[in-house]
Amino acid sequence: MSIMSNLDGGRVNQKLRTHLDLVECAAQFVREGKAFTVAEVADRAKVGRTTAYRYFPTVEALIAHASLHATTQVEKDSIDAALQSKTSAEERLRAVIEGSDKSIRAHEYLYRTMLRMSLSNDNAHEDVLPHRVGARKDVLNSAVGSLRAQLGNKRYERLMAALSLFLGIESTVVLSDVCLLPGDKARDVKVWGAGVLLEAALAEASQSAKGKAATPARSSKEGAARKVAQAARTA
Repeated sequence: MSIMSNLDGGRVNQKLRTHLDLVECAAQFVREGKAFTVAEVADRAKVGRTTAYRYFPTVEALIAHASLHATTQVEKDSIDAALQSKTSAEERLRAVIEGSDKSIRAHEYLYRTMLRMSLSNDNAHEDVLPHRVGARKDVLNSAVGSLRAQLGNKRYERLMAALSLFLGIESTVVLSDVCLLPGDKARDVKVWGAGVLLEAALAEASQSAKGKAATPARSSKEGAARKVAQAARTA
C-alpha cells in the first residue's frame, strides 16, 4: 500500500498529522545520527506500531522521508537568515549560494543520507519514497525573481536551471569528493560560477534589447532611403 493511498479517504487531516509526526520523530533520530527502526519511531511519536508500518513499510522509506524533511528545514532556515538585509539580485544570489553551502557543511550527514536514499536502486518500495520537489527553484526565485521581466521568461528559466547546479548536496559531492577541494574553496567556486552565469544572462538580455531597439531605427532609415530613390526615378 502506498503512503498516498493510505492518506486517501476519511479523516485526511488526522492521517496527515500522523504521517508528519512519524517523519518529524524520525528526523530527530537522523539529526542525532542514531539508527532507528519503524517501531522505535512509532513509540517516540506515540503512534501505534501497526499504524506506523502502514505508512512506512520499511525503515528505508522512513529514513528517506526523514532526511528530506530535515534537510529542507535546515536549509530554509539558513537561507532565510542569509537573505536578510540583502537587496540587489547579485547580493541575494550570493547569499543563497553561501547559505545553502553552510547548511550542507553543518549537516552533511543529513544531506548525504537523503542523497543516498534518493539514488537507491531498490525499487521494491518506490511508491513510498519521497519525490524531491523543486525547492531549489523556489529558493532561487526568492533571490533573483525580480529579474524575470528583464531577462524574459525563456532566458530566466534557463538561468534558474543552470543556477540549480550550484545548490544542494550534489554540487558539494562533485567539488569535495571528485575535485578534492576543501570546503572554503568549494564554496568560492559555487559563488563564482553562479555569479558568472547571472552576469552572462544579464549581458545577453541587454544585448538582445539593444538589437531590438536598433531594428526599428534601421528599418525607418531604409524606408526613407527607398522613398528618396523612388522619387528620384520618377522625377
